[in-house]
Amino acid sequence: MESDVKNRHRAVEQLALQIFDLTKRTWLQTQREKFKGGYDLSESEFLALDALEEVPSRSVGELRRYVGVLPAQMSRIIKALEQRYDEKLVVCAINPKDKRKVDVAITPKGRRAVAAYRRAKITASAKALHALPARDLGALAGILNRIERATSKGPSEGSARPVESAT
Repeated sequence: MESDVKNRHRAVEQLALQIFDLTKRTWLQTQREKFKGGYDLSESEFLALDALEEVPSRSVGELRRYVGVLPAQMSRIIKALEQRYDEKLVVCAINPKDKRKVDVAITPKGRRAVAAYRRAKITASAKALHALPARDLGALAGILNRIERATSKGPSEGSARPVESAT
């Protein structure tokens, strides 16, 4: 029984390492692709923009909790999204109901940037998946659905997006 637990633990660790290596390779592919869209977003910047896509605005605190960073890091992320490009990717305004809060909203250019980043990530993953036969794709889809259900209890619950075609 204890041996089964150790073997399962080793198998899980090995799979996690393989997933990490695959992710690393897709990150490298994404680096090449995302420049084609003209945006060089960090993952935290992408997550902030992603959090703003479906809502009119979020407070800096809400955004910070969504992205999972410290207050000083969130300030740097917002500053970068406001200043790095020729047009702002986000705009900030004092909350009309609570003057102590600052609300952040995504701009049209921010929407284009988040779409380009997402497209680059999906394209890199799709290239890797094209090597699999249909049977394996179906099995992987089932496994990913089970993993998603097992991990969907976190802070980003309900934020999953449909996968866009990478072709």
